[in-house]
Amino acid sequence: MKILAINGSHRKGNTEAILKRVLDGAASNGAQVELVSLREKKVENCRACSGCEEKGTCRIHDEFPPIFEKLINADLVVLGSPNYFNNVSALMKNFIDRMNAHWEDPRLEGKRVVLVMPGGYSASSIEKGLRAFREFPKICKMLVVEEYAPLVDKPREAEKNPGIIKECLELGKRVALP
Repeated sequence: MKILAINGSHRKGNTEAILKRVLDGAASNGAQVELVSLREKKVENCRACSGCEEKGTCRIHDEFPPIFEKLINADLVVLGSPNYFNNVSALMKNFIDRMNAHWEDPRLEGKRVVLVMPGGYSASSIEKGLRAFREFPKICKMLVVEEYAPLVDKPREAEKNPGIIKECLELGKRVALP
């Protein structure tokens, strides 16, 4: 099983720590795992140029196409973003916007997805953020199989919290099962 995690955080913090632990759990069950941090990639903004509609391909030449191919080839995708004002981060939103040329790709239909959204404001804020996050896989006809949204309010809190670490490892093991 191939599992791809896409990190939409601007820093090495709670989202990345959680994604790494989820991947550790999956790898312990034999999954091939990979983490892509969007902050390390050049993914330009969608220009709404209609190139994808006219020619079926995006006119922008950046690092998005290889990430998309990894997503297509993965058996499971873990999308991670911190909760920013009841929504995903700008990096994740930009990634989602770039999927505009591909949202009807039949290879996405039924693809298993895990959503990870740590946040620090309140449980209702996290729920509102997850509500926004769920729309992307829903529109692409992907299947959200798990969500993990711990309430964390300090930088790097997740990597120091034994309960969160345990939950992430268990989540990774669960989703790595065929």
